[in-house]
Amino acid sequence: MGSNTWQYAAVGALAVVWLLLLARRLKLPLRRRKRESQSPVWVSIVGWLVIALLVAAAAGGGLLWILGWPTMPKQAAFSTTEMLDLLKIGLAVVAGFGGVVALAVNYRKQRVTEAAHTHALNQEERERTKLFNERFKVAAELLSGEQPGLRIAGVSAMAGLADDWEAQRQTCVDALIDQLRLHEDDAQTANKIFRALRDRLGTHREAGPWSELNFDFTGVRFVDADFSERTFTGAVVLDGAEFTGDHTSFERTAFRHTTLSCHGTTFTNTEVNFQDAYFDFGAIEFVGCAFDRTTLNLHRLDALYSRIDFYRSTFTGSGVVGHDLTLSLPVRVELCTFLDSTIDLRTFEAGFQAVRFVGGEPEGLPTASSELPQ
Repeated sequence: MGSNTWQYAAVGALAVVWLLLLARRLKLPLRRRKRESQSPVWVSIVGWLVIALLVAAAAGGGLLWILGWPTMPKQAAFSTTEMLDLLKIGLAVVAGFGGVVALAVNYRKQRVTEAAHTHALNQEERERTKLFNERFKVAAELLSGEQPGLRIAGVSAMAGLADDWEAQRQTCVDALIDQLRLHEDDAQTANKIFRALRDRLGTHREAGPWSELNFDFTGVRFVDADFSERTFTGAVVLDGAEFTGDHTSFERTAFRHTTLSCHGTTFTNTEVNFQDAYFDFGAIEFVGCAFDRTTLNLHRLDALYSRIDFYRSTFTGSGVVGHDLTLSLPVRVELCTFLDSTIDLRTFEAGFQAVRFVGGEPEGLPTASSELPQ
C-alpha cells in the first residue's frame, strides 16, 4: 500500500473525528442545551467560530499533507492575477466566518423557540391536569352527597371526566364502582352507574372506550345485573359479590384475553345467563361459589382456548345446563357439592367428551356421564 493511500486514510479518519465532534455539538443533552440557552449570545458565536477554525485547520492541514507540504513562493513571484485570487480566498474566508456567526445566531434562535414551545406545552399540560383534578374533586363530592340526586349528578360528572381524562380513566371508574359498595340500597344511583358502564363498553362485536379497563366489583351487591352484549378486554372481578333478583345476564358478552373471576360469589337469581357468551384465551373461574335455586345457563357458550373451572362450589336446588358449546379445553368440576341439583350435559355434543370431573361424580349427574374419561 503506497504512502498516498495512508495519507488519504489518515485525512479521512481525521475528518470523521471532526464530524463526530460537530454532531455531538448539535445533539447536546437537554440540561446542557438549557444552560446554553441561558448563556450570552457571544458565547455561542465564539463556540461555533472555534469549531469552524478547528475544522478549517484540520482540512487545510490534511490537504497540505496530501500535497507533501509544498513551500510558498516569495511575494515578488506572485503575479497580479495570483494576488487577486489570494484576495478572493481571503474574502471567502471572511464570508465563511460571517456565515458561522449567522449560523450561531440562527441556531440560538431555534433553541430559544424550541424551549419556549416546550415550556408552553408543559404549561398547558399542567393546566389541563389542574383542571382535571378540580373536576375530580367536584365529582367526588357529589358522589359522596347525602341526597340521591347529588349522587346521580356525581355519576354523570365522574363518567364525563373519565371520558376526557384518559390517563386517570381507571381511577374515575374505580370511584364509580366504589359507590356501588357504599350505597348498595340506592337503586337509582346504581342504575345510573350501570348505564354509564354499558354505554362505554361497546358491543359484543366491538370494544368500547372503557372495555380495556379493569372492573373490580369485589363485594358489590347486584340486582338483576345486565352485562349482556358488551366487550371486556380487562380483568373482571366479581369476588365476594352477590347476585340477586330474577335474572343476571352475560348473554352474548365477549371476554377477550381476560379472566372472569367469581371467587366466593353468591348467586340467588332465578337464572344466570351466559348464553352465546364468548371467551377467547381467557378463563371463567367459579371458585367457592354458592348457587342457591339458580339455573346456570351455558347454552352455545364459545370458549376458545379458555378454561372453565368449578372448584369447591356448592349448588343447592340449582342446575347447570348447556348445549352446543364450543370448547377448546376441558371443563373442570372439582370438589363441588350438589344438593338436590343437576348438571345436564347430555346435549354438549362435541364438547361432551371434553368435560372431565375430578374428585368424584356429583349427585344429579346424568347417566351418560359414565362415558366421560376419568
